[in-house]
Amino acid sequence: MKMNLTEMAQSAHVDQQRVEEYVKNGLLGAGHSTTEFDESDLYWIDMIQCFQDNGTSLSDLSGLMPRCRQAQAKMTQV
Repeated sequence: MKMNLTEMAQSAHVDQQRVEEYVKNGLLGAGHSTTEFDESDLYWIDMIQCFQDNGTSLSDLSGLMPRCRQAQAKMTQV
């Protein structure tokens, strides 16, 4: 199901600025739009929030999230 920014923020229980910041920092994938989201983005926003709750900075996450995406892609190829 496709969602706009407002719907994504509401579904993820965060404000729109936070979602925009995640997109700006490339945490939802390279070249991700701030206008169209899907349910997989909810998973990644939850993951980002979990890391942040444990003290990981957005700067550190921009290096970590691509690795998480690669690992997930490998796991789903089985």
